[in-house]
Amino acid sequence: MKQPNLDALNDYIRANRDYGFQWHTNDCFIFTNNCFRAMYGIGYADDWLCKYTENGMYLSREKLRKRFGANTLYEALKTKLTRVDGVPPRGSLVTTKAARRWVINDALGISIGSSAVFLGKQSLEALPIETITSGWVLE
Repeated sequence: MKQPNLDALNDYIRANRDYGFQWHTNDCFIFTNNCFRAMYGIGYADDWLCKYTENGMYLSREKLRKRFGANTLYEALKTKLTRVDGVPPRGSLVTTKAARRWVINDALGISIGSSAVFLGKQSLEALPIETITSGWVLE
């Protein structure tokens, strides 16, 4: 597993803690991809940017499935990251159903240890690590 630059992640999170969910500019994919860019110098799915919208609207689940060649979010993530069992390490991409969810039926966030951060309506929100349904790391 590649070692993340956790200081860079903390700086990114601190700088963006007062920014909430914004369609197309700070949605959960863009936020988490930018967290990876801060940690590794590249996002986990830079090639997905702008591919999940069309004419300013998010694609339906059916169109997402067709465009990404995957039936579920987890299938799509498996093409980019490695799923981890147990408690996800700091810097992992994580999913939950306990945060605000949109088309993908899960919210994407970043593990920061005993909690994970997700985009809330007005700012970042921390949720206990126990609410996480899956964790993913960059190999």
